[in-house]
Amino acid sequence: MDQRKNFLELVAKYCEKDASEITDDMRFREDLGFNSLSFMTFLGDLEDTFNMELEEEDAVRITTIGEAIDYMNTLLS
Repeated sequence: MDQRKNFLELVAKYCEKDASEITDDMRFREDLGFNSLSFMTFLGDLEDTFNMELEEEDAVRITTIGEAIDYMNTLLS
């Protein structure tokens, strides 16, 4: 599996959508129903899944799936 697919499947665990329904322009809170706690838990799972460390200041500014994927790709490159 590629990183994008793994990422979308992880997001899907936290919302009521299938990974195939999640698009880059979807917002974590407004479109996917994340709250502060679920978003922070998701970020922890993201770090564990991809073996990376997020900068909290950067991570809390992420609002869309596309922004999150871009940020993740930057950290992993």
